[in-house]
Amino acid sequence: MKQFTKILICAMAFLLFNDALNAQLPAPAKSVPEFQLYQFNGHPFVREQLAKNKLLFFIFFDITCDHCQHAFQEINANYAAMKNVAMYLVSLDSEAGMANFITRFAPNLAGKQNITLLRDVKNQFIQQFTPRKYPSMFLYNAKRQLLLYDDEPEHFEQFLQAIQSATHP
Repeated sequence: MKQFTKILICAMAFLLFNDALNAQLPAPAKSVPEFQLYQFNGHPFVREQLAKNKLLFFIFFDITCDHCQHAFQEINANYAAMKNVAMYLVSLDSEAGMANFITRFAPNLAGKQNITLLRDVKNQFIQQFTPRKYPSMFLYNAKRQLLLYDDEPEHFEQFLQAIQSATHP
């Protein structure tokens, strides 16, 4: 009986601790913040350069992340539904690593006009956009207000629905 009580107390303590941690997580940026990321040509890319009058989709990823691979496979498979959305693929990784990742897991995105690969060489994305984990997906409207945030690749369908709703009201 004592063992059961100890286990029950430990489980309750864990749940309380976990809830406290989740309550302290910052909320994703409600509007597109100021930032300075870098294009593969080494030139800075800032908020003012974002596409005008379009939905803006940001995905923050790591090339070694399994969940990121799944997210990009979903995006790749559904690129046709996203071809009119300005997509910004942001990583802390090297240009070569990012390019290889896209070639392997999302070849439909390679070379598309609405796709911009950006490196976060100054570690600003986490501070400015406040993602919780990899992959973090943000969908902003044309007024740069957050429509949807999620960090679970299996919820990607919600982004497709939000894009469909926003482009075909």
